[in-house]
Amino acid sequence: MTIGKLVVYLLLSLALLPGPACTKKDLAWQPTDSLGTLNKWIYDSMQLYYYWSAAMPAHPDYSLPAAQFFKQLLSPKDRFSWISNRNGIASPKTSAERYGFHYTLAPHPFDPQKLVGVITCVVPGSNVSNRGFKRGMLFTAVNDKIITPENREAVTTALMAESAILQLAAFNNDQSALMDSARVGVQSSFVPQKSVYATKVFERNGKKTGYLAYFLCADKDDGILLAGLQKLKQQAVSECILDLRYNPGGSVAAATKLAAMLVSPFNPNNIFITYRGNKHGGSVRQSFQDAIAFSGNTSGKNMSDLQARNLSLSRVFILTSPATASAAELLAHNLAPYITVIRIGETTLGKDEAAFPIEDKRSPRQVEWLIMPTVYKIADGLGRGGYDAGLAPDHRVVETSRLPLSPIGEPGDLPVNKALELIYGATAVNVVTL
Repeated sequence: MTIGKLVVYLLLSLALLPGPACTKKDLAWQPTDSLGTLNKWIYDSMQLYYYWSAAMPAHPDYSLPAAQFFKQLLSPKDRFSWISNRNGIASPKTSAERYGFHYTLAPHPFDPQKLVGVITCVVPGSNVSNRGFKRGMLFTAVNDKIITPENREAVTTALMAESAILQLAAFNNDQSALMDSARVGVQSSFVPQKSVYATKVFERNGKKTGYLAYFLCADKDDGILLAGLQKLKQQAVSECILDLRYNPGGSVAAATKLAAMLVSPFNPNNIFITYRGNKHGGSVRQSFQDAIAFSGNTSGKNMSDLQARNLSLSRVFILTSPATASAAELLAHNLAPYITVIRIGETTLGKDEAAFPIEDKRSPRQVEWLIMPTVYKIADGLGRGGYDAGLAPDHRVVETSRLPLSPIGEPGDLPVNKALELIYGATAVNVVTL
């Protein structure tokens, strides 16, 4: 199987691949101790698959612990590759995956020397959701440390831990001050991630605009995604607002299915993605149909099912934030050759990379190691890529510039307001939740 035929996921992946076989060149030196052989497996795997393999050190220190050894192989340009032993060294998680909420740090509304944490989205069914956490809740301290511009990075690190203590706060009755309220703890736990958060229709003077809040590219939810697009199709929407603000990525196939229902006209043989790898991976071009073929869900794998739900749009409004990443960025970027894309919000994360996990299958296995290296850089069907600094919006709107936050996807939600202004020239619309 060639690299080009592997199931490629961005950020989240289900496929596990065996490590590469050694070449004759590798046999010139072979370590004999367990750490050395583990590190040699890591090196050989990276040499074969890693996008920046040509820049790896020729003589790394094989005596280093595995995580440190892996780190010394990484390019300074690499922000996303990781290694895990599935125990003490784990894969990175977002706050939504760890605790069940997305957040951002914003200027304190009454004190320029401080910042305030703003919970922007809560995962339904999570522990924090069941405890009453809502979008728009504020916190002023983490682990009893007041949030300031100077300790911003330390606060972000603290919110990656297994547990944290938040000092919640709320506006007083006339919104003239921010008052501390409860001091609550949050713990890492299983969070049932969800793709489709809302499907709505905005209407004014007979013109209908569909709204889809799509916050995870996940094969498991493709049936729900198709049902949402079917509802918008039945409503005869002529415009669409696609909300990707809190979408960290996931399945390329799922993202491609959604793209297929937005572009007009939809031709399943048109090239949608270009992958560029190292000398072993080369360049791989995938059509819509090629990318969708790797889906783990039969919903939407039939091209006629996607065509039947195609919205026949001339343009799409995409809402983005710094949390928009990976396959969600691919979706926002790679639609451009086929439909006018108008991005609203903030610059995205800049993960223009594809990765797949490589599992240590040596026998006997000492530790269940897994590495997730960057394998490809991503470009669109025309070969245009290079968005590692993020996708800048056409209309910059910072949703936390006005507090308290309005509900997601409602008039008053600032990025939604901007889209409505561009579509209708006004934000007063009728809203129907489907």
